[in-house]
Amino acid sequence: MHVLTTVDEAQIARLRKADEFFWIDLVHPSDDDVGRLGSALGLHPVALEDTREFGQRPKVDPYESHLLLVFFTVSRDATPLEVHIYVSGGFIVTVRRDECTVLDELHERLARHSPHDEELLVYRILDGLTDAFYPVIAKLEYQIDELEGDVLARPRREQLTRGYRLKQTVRELHRLADNQHDQFRGAHQAILSLEGFAAGSKPYLRDIIDHLQQIAGEFQRQTEDLVSLTQTYFNANSDRLNNVATRLTVGGTLFLVWTFVTGFFGQNFGWLVENVESKHDFLVFGVGGLTIPTVILLTLFWVKRRDWF
Repeated sequence: MHVLTTVDEAQIARLRKADEFFWIDLVHPSDDDVGRLGSALGLHPVALEDTREFGQRPKVDPYESHLLLVFFTVSRDATPLEVHIYVSGGFIVTVRRDECTVLDELHERLARHSPHDEELLVYRILDGLTDAFYPVIAKLEYQIDELEGDVLARPRREQLTRGYRLKQTVRELHRLADNQHDQFRGAHQAILSLEGFAAGSKPYLRDIIDHLQQIAGEFQRQTEDLVSLTQTYFNANSDRLNNVATRLTVGGTLFLVWTFVTGFFGQNFGWLVENVESKHDFLVFGVGGLTIPTVILLTLFWVKRRDWF
């Protein structure tokens, strides 16, 4: 298997003449490189215009002798990476504007073990780009679980911001994965029907559809979890405010009793003025009048804490 990383017209012409299936992987090519690529492989001008501009949605554009597949993968920091893939019966071309570890590592593997099945090579490229979603899903799942634990332990305003940012990231990836799944349902048949394309004995490309469906489902579940987590934040915050209000109510009830007792003994009743004079009377009527109701109320609050708090 020949893997080219530049537009070498002479090498391309030799490989096409020998009818050898080859792969061209271009990273951030110039407009001139794209034009030379189209001339060397006979690519459609409309497809080349899309590749010059990028910023496309997931799609499949079939042409007479080849098709353009706009496919998305993700980097390790969950950034979507757009890859334009040209597939024909004699070659496959990948064009990207960013570094993609999956494709770089595939270069090395193909140098050691080159498949003879054209469908298997296309499958390996698409499968590698698709499987790059799984580590990102696991990373996002960890962040969601961590955020949920923080919210349940102590809700804070910054957690709401983190949740909204995670929701935006997951929704964007879910939109891409869902659209990609819908587009690829017919793309694998279009690839297999290309003139001169050698299909293998196993339905490799059908496996990509299953993976894309699973990935879209995972992102859908994470989106729902984040929506539920937002509600959990407000519920937890409301519970925390209720606990604070309960503590204030307990303190206010105690102060109400203390105010009543001190206010009563502060009145100028004749009996109080004439009889409450000694230290013993102060301890019995004054301190006892504050302590006994306090102990009774605290005991009542403790017994009823599970029902009230």
